[in-house]
Amino acid sequence: MDQHNSLREALENDDVVLGARSSTFSPNVVEAYGELGIDFVWLDFEHQGPSPWDSTLFEDLSRAADVGGTELFVRLPSGDPPLVRKVLDAGVRNLLVPRVDSASEVREAVKATRFEYDGQPGERGKASGRSSTWGSASDYVETEDREVCIGVMIEKTTAVDELDEILSVPDLGFVFVGPSDLSAQMGHPTNKTHPDVQQQVEEIVQTSLDAGVPVGRITNDPEAAREAIEEGVQILRIGGDLSSARTVLGDRLDSIRS
Repeated sequence: MDQHNSLREALENDDVVLGARSSTFSPNVVEAYGELGIDFVWLDFEHQGPSPWDSTLFEDLSRAADVGGTELFVRLPSGDPPLVRKVLDAGVRNLLVPRVDSASEVREAVKATRFEYDGQPGERGKASGRSSTWGSASDYVETEDREVCIGVMIEKTTAVDELDEILSVPDLGFVFVGPSDLSAQMGHPTNKTHPDVQQQVEEIVQTSLDAGVPVGRITNDPEAAREAIEEGVQILRIGGDLSSARTVLGDRLDSIRS
């Protein structure tokens, strides 16, 4: 297995990465995305999909990502350390933890990704799975600590209240803004365009950028994506397989039937 993480390298070089969601969890789609030039494939195990404890699934998906030349971007259901370790050992390099509340919770999840953490032993366990090329990878411990990238979603008002502390957690790779859940937390469910929600999102983005932590957003509109990039956002999810099928095939059906 290639130990290199192109997404982490891009973020460290202040580059922008563009990704797409795969709701099918298909290795074929992951490989096709890579051939298309998609930088990362968003896999949502928080709200849907198979069990995130299934190592064989991640082995196949990460193998497809290697072949296609892209990176997996896995949203876990939680930052539970045993789950974090399990997914990393199967070959995933980029993790996203949703619905965090506090810096201590974030630190616990990040520590689970590291053999050495903040000058002390971390909570990652040495394994002989795909991440270590079945035990044959050289400098495995050092490489994993350097290449693995974990981020958190800022989508709860509790996380907003503790944002400065969260952003100061060592080895936090990025934050991803979740306006949908945030709108519900702020008393405006499903209304992501409410002025209060938009203002809060802007403050999250700016505070994160000021702290030197890369920021991620979701937008399916190219112009909105360009504006986000100009604001400093480095991680953008720009669509997905099922939504693309609905749009493209829906338009074709309407055109033919009309």
